[in-house]
Amino acid sequence: MGRKCFIGLGSNAPTTSHLLAAQAELRKYLADIIFSRVLQTRPVEYDSPRPFFNQTAVCTTTMSVEELRHLLKQTERICGRRPEEKAQGIVTIDLDLLWYDGKVLKPADWPREYIQKGVKELQ
Repeated sequence: MGRKCFIGLGSNAPTTSHLLAAQAELRKYLADIIFSRVLQTRPVEYDSPRPFFNQTAVCTTTMSVEELRHLLKQTERICGRRPEEKAQGIVTIDLDLLWYDGKVLKPADWPREYIQKGVKELQ
């Protein structure tokens, strides 16, 4: 039986192309994944003049938390994330496991308005 998960996707690249690439990559491993609409937001606790494109995804998986987090980090690398960009205020793509099988894994992020909008849209 699969476990329900919510994943946060974000990027402050000039276009949503990195979000689209991440969506395509995640669909290879999470067949039932569904994505919310993309919302443009201001940076939260991050020093960057660039706005962010954010969305939330929901899926079920038989992967463990560790396996799913590994998949998200691997997907970030495939979609162009580079560690050195963070110091420049660039977030090409950021994927976070927010909620797994009834447990909030990112308590600081979970209540953010754009995440909750995405969750409501997906329920």
